[in-house]
Amino acid sequence: MAHLLAINVPVKRDPAWSDWAKMTRAKIKSAGIPVSKWQLLYYHMTILFLDDDACAEAFTPEFAKLAKACPALPMTIDKIDAFTATNGAEHIIYLSPTNVPEQILTLAKDARILADGLNADYDKRLFKPHITFGHVPADKMSLEELQTILQSLEQPAFHCVIKEAEHRYRRPNGTIKNWKLR
Repeated sequence: MAHLLAINVPVKRDPAWSDWAKMTRAKIKSAGIPVSKWQLLYYHMTILFLDDDACAEAFTPEFAKLAKACPALPMTIDKIDAFTATNGAEHIIYLSPTNVPEQILTLAKDARILADGLNADYDKRLFKPHITFGHVPADKMSLEELQTILQSLEQPAFHCVIKEAEHRYRRPNGTIKNWKLR
């Protein structure tokens, strides 16, 4: 997918997050989970993967209206789990809120309605609110084993306020447009 629409998790320069993430990575490592790659800089919750350069120009201003109508959202990240990526080659360790703010679910639903209205090519998988934290090769550990270990780790809550949405190229080109949530 060429583009993604996301809400940014504002933790990049937050010392509390840095300490929390360092502690969580250490717990995962000491539990014997063979993480091949950590997400270290860009924490976000993908709202929609859009694979349509022709449609992106029309999509961006319309998504801006959705983002600007969304309020800044307090969110508590208090869950860690894993799923297998669609390519089957790796498991994704992810973080999420137990209680996903309704506005995030609405934003994802409305973005899909917008994409359908523009006849855009996009990833139609069910929206699974999550923040990627790390990658584990599927040939090194089963998903069930990984989930069992993750569920045994004490997971302290992390509180933040979601204040920004973004349209960006998936890799490597970066940000197309940012919007402040109201």
